[in-house]
Amino acid sequence: MRIMLLGAGLLPVGMGLAGCQSSDEPPALVKHGEIPDQQFYDYRLIESSGGVKRWVLQSDKMEKYANREDVELYNVTMNFYRDGEYFSTLTSERGQANLTTRNLFAWGNVVVITADGRKLETEELHYDNISGLIYNDVFDRFTRGEDVMTGIGLEATPDLEYFELKEQVQAEVGDESGQDAMGMDK
Repeated sequence: MRIMLLGAGLLPVGMGLAGCQSSDEPPALVKHGEIPDQQFYDYRLIESSGGVKRWVLQSDKMEKYANREDVELYNVTMNFYRDGEYFSTLTSERGQANLTTRNLFAWGNVVVITADGRKLETEELHYDNISGLIYNDVFDRFTRGEDVMTGIGLEATPDLEYFELKEQVQAEVGDESGQDAMGMDK
């Protein structure tokens, strides 16, 4: 079952839970005992187009290893911008950024929160710098107000205006009107 959201409306179909994987194991290329060639603290990478900021990636610590384009990141924050204006933030415990493609893979308590309060929670997330999309194949929880949608696998824009859950989609729609089912004020 696929559900696509373009900024509005959730379908009521119940609510479910699924397991999450551990963030302690890096899915990375780092081998046990390997020592980084370089380490930077309070690392920041800025992507712009035509002089206009697209995103800012920050990490408490960055490790660079020999013969690898990917760098390891710790305590990741990535702020997204459209036309230079902020619209959402991605946070995670860990990440890998490819310094050539500018793609990001984040894992461990990944959260995306938009300026208007929509929220995506998951255990891992990829960001493709060319398409500007975020995606994964794991359990996701999307919240907007009292509405909650869960499923496995997603493709979305970082502003969560476009959001597609791929499988096992379930949703619960809250009553934001302030009235009960009979139309009476709560």
